[in-house]
Amino acid sequence: ESQIILKEDLQMMTYKGGNGLDSKEAIIIVGAKDELEGIDGEYIWLEEKYGEQDFGWELIDQQSIDEGDKKYDILKIKFLNGEEKEFWFDITDFYGK
Repeated sequence: ESQIILKEDLQMMTYKGGNGLDSKEAIIIVGAKDELEGIDGEYIWLEEKYGEQDFGWELIDQQSIDEGDKKYDILKIKFLNGEEKEFWFDITDFYGK
């Protein structure tokens, strides 16, 4: 579990869950006040792990899906070495806010 503080309004979000490689290991963002802040949190998580977007990695695709009573964002990224990975974020907590 890690925490970040967004500078704009000092809103604290917490990351829980797993490594994000599938729905069972999804990264859970808790404490986002709305969808915009939650989506920002997805990119901040990626940048904390893999460096700045467009320098350490680039976004290839982003999609939202429903799986049961959960809502997920799936971000597909490509690293500088050409490797591609998908990261699953559980957005149920802030979806629709």
